[in-house]
Amino acid sequence: MDDMDLKGFSGRVRLFPLPGVVMFPHVVAPLHIFEPRYRRMTADALEGDRLIATVGLTGGDGPTPPVEPVGCLGRIIHHERLADGRYNLLLLGRKRVRLVREILDPDRPYRVAEAVVIEDEPRSAPDGPEARRSLIQSFRQAIGAAAEIDDEFFRLLESAESLGALADIMAHSLPIHGAQKQRLLAEPDVHARVGLLLRWIAEMTPTLPLGRTFPPPFSSN
Repeated sequence: MDDMDLKGFSGRVRLFPLPGVVMFPHVVAPLHIFEPRYRRMTADALEGDRLIATVGLTGGDGPTPPVEPVGCLGRIIHHERLADGRYNLLLLGRKRVRLVREILDPDRPYRVAEAVVIEDEPRSAPDGPEARRSLIQSFRQAIGAAAEIDDEFFRLLESAESLGALADIMAHSLPIHGAQKQRLLAEPDVHARVGLLLRWIAEMTPTLPLGRTFPPPFSSN
């Protein structure tokens, strides 16, 4: 994946808190933007670098509930502005980011933070065909027994540009708990991420409901 669209990244991110949703790099997600503050956020992003950071919530309520320290920096690759000011977006996950501190900006109704990009740490993980085949095979055995699988989805897995990208696509697609997905997002070590995936795939196999179509459809926000 080309990083040219992040070349001018300033280190300041627009925060889009998503309750119960964890987004990963290498994944495209549809979003429906309807709150006025996030309409403004979207308009600002489209006029600027087109970047938005999705972050999970850790609990609490109010106008600024606490968020997870690691989120996903995404780039708007398609947008549709509706007549009433709402937006439909396609957001491509680009990089993990660690939030350093939130910035008070009275000129913006949405939250902004300083953040640093977290790169994958692939040196501890063999990134050859055998490692990828092993992960895909485990995934196929777990899901295939319980679901009708779209062959195109496996072609997507096989075409992933790296073991880290493959792990992220799987992490996004697997029906595991949000806390598990957040742990995978926060883990920069590819070897550790793959190990967690293999363990959780093995644990979930006996409990998967039968007769499902996989992967499940993405939900809008």
